[in-house]
Amino acid sequence: MKFLPTRVMTDQNWAVIALGGIPNKTQVGDMGIDGRIFPVGAEPKRLGKGTGHLDFMDVWYPIQVKQKDAVGRPAIDAFEAVMMREERKLGYFVPFDFSGDARFEIDRFQRTTGREIRALTVREILDEQIARMIT
Repeated sequence: MKFLPTRVMTDQNWAVIALGGIPNKTQVGDMGIDGRIFPVGAEPKRLGKGTGHLDFMDVWYPIQVKQKDAVGRPAIDAFEAVMMREERKLGYFVPFDFSGDARFEIDRFQRTTGREIRALTVREILDEQIARMIT
């Protein structure tokens, strides 16, 4: 049985978890980040005292989940600011859908900065199309 996305998402954490991320403990003061993905290959090659054995924890990708039917360019602009502030090369943005202007801005951002926003909809996550997009 497939679940259809509804207009109201009561909890954004499910999307973060579905992407393999860790939800923020608090949504207040989250600075535009609902969760983080820590890639498996981020562990440093050498471990031990003095080698920065926790350095891998700085390798993460932000996730933003919006409870909107069609996210517009202002929301994308705000997420771009988060990515620039946090110095991230990749981020995930999940609403119900994107406006044409939002998709155009996502493309422009990648072309001009080399940073990538993976635009995923709730439908894509629920339909398990996410596996093809992440890999």
